[in-house]
Amino acid sequence: MRLRVTLDTAVHPEYSEFTPFRALTEDISAGGAFIRFLKGTNIQSVSQLYLWMALTLKSGEVHYLRVKSKVIRVSEKEHGNMLLHVQFLEPTKMMDRH
Repeated sequence: MRLRVTLDTAVHPEYSEFTPFRALTEDISAGGAFIRFLKGTNIQSVSQLYLWMALTLKSGEVHYLRVKSKVIRVSEKEHGNMLLHVQFLEPTKMMDRH
């Protein structure tokens, strides 16, 4: 089941293939996510990366999740946006609380 959820997400390469960037999830499931980002970021040849997702609770507390992910494909959307399709490779790790 996929949920249409918008989460602030930082996308980091596994090595140093590109400069990390911020993006938004378009939807998410237990096995992966669709991440919307601006055209011009060169991640076409990357196979694995790390996602840092910020989960803001009603209390205002923020939990950060770090998830190793595999790139399934990159597709173009309208208005200069791109869509990154990823599969989660590891169980989600809670990294921080603020």
